[in-house]
Amino acid sequence: MKIIIILASILISNISFGQPDPRKGYPKRIKEITEQLKTDSLNYGLIWERLEMKVSLLNSNVGSVTQDQIFSLKIDSTSKKTIKKLYFDEFNIDFDKIYNNIIKEKKYNIVEEGDFYLNRIWFYSCLLEIDKAIKDAKYLRNTASYSQYWQRGEYYNDWALISLFNLYVIDKQYENALECIDTMLENRKKENPGVYFSGNGSGLGINDKIKLFEHFNQTDKIIPFLKKNCKESFNWYFENSKQNNYETRTAREQSFFLLKQIVEYMKKYDDNELLKYEGIYNELRNGKNEIYETVNPNLDDTKLKSTLSKIN
Repeated sequence: MKIIIILASILISNISFGQPDPRKGYPKRIKEITEQLKTDSLNYGLIWERLEMKVSLLNSNVGSVTQDQIFSLKIDSTSKKTIKKLYFDEFNIDFDKIYNNIIKEKKYNIVEEGDFYLNRIWFYSCLLEIDKAIKDAKYLRNTASYSQYWQRGEYYNDWALISLFNLYVIDKQYENALECIDTMLENRKKENPGVYFSGNGSGLGINDKIKLFEHFNQTDKIIPFLKKNCKESFNWYFENSKQNNYETRTAREQSFFLLKQIVEYMKKYDDNELLKYEGIYNELRNGKNEIYETVNPNLDDTKLKSTLSKIN
């Protein structure tokens, strides 16, 4: 059962760390709603409230998982049939009720279209109905209306891209997965470059793209990708260093970390430029015995630029 719902657990793992799990009260509330619906069967607000809780509980059957597990998930057709038999009809009846009576009628004051598709993506992902989940995620990305909460458009779009990336990895669709992560990285860079270049923010990141390259045996793309990002990151720092705020200081160290990754991957894949890049890296290091290596704080930007100009 655990391996079956890892994917959905990754997609829905949005409960704050260290906070009480609100889902503990869901079974009781679900039971209460079910009793109410016996005499109020057309109360779609209650049907949706119950359905959201049931999807959340279904996904919570596993503990915390990491993004790494998306690259090792295997689909067991026998287990897939078992879990589909257990849950599909029960959940799908309510999804159909909401779709036919609320979404098609555009009654978004009751259920927002983005929320409907996001929950159905999680449900299909849990059942490893990959094609159906991809179809819903593409709709959420391209077409879904955010008429009631238009300001949540970025939230829905990000979740659509994350969902599509994970689903395409599982479905062995490298080019489509690559397009999703490239889109998310570019969006983050444009929307808030300070957050992006300081290595902060949520969603898919540079390391996820590296894992994608390795998973699909595209390892020759890793070092050029890291070089490009390292140069872009340092250049953003140079353009904004006079602000001397948290983002610029963090971007300086994040850029150095990318340089360190270049060296590490050159070692891993026996790159013929390793000695050159080790030299660049050592010129910038804050001493050779640092546990947490950083850029030498006494290194001014002129010297930093001169050293980095050697990156090709």
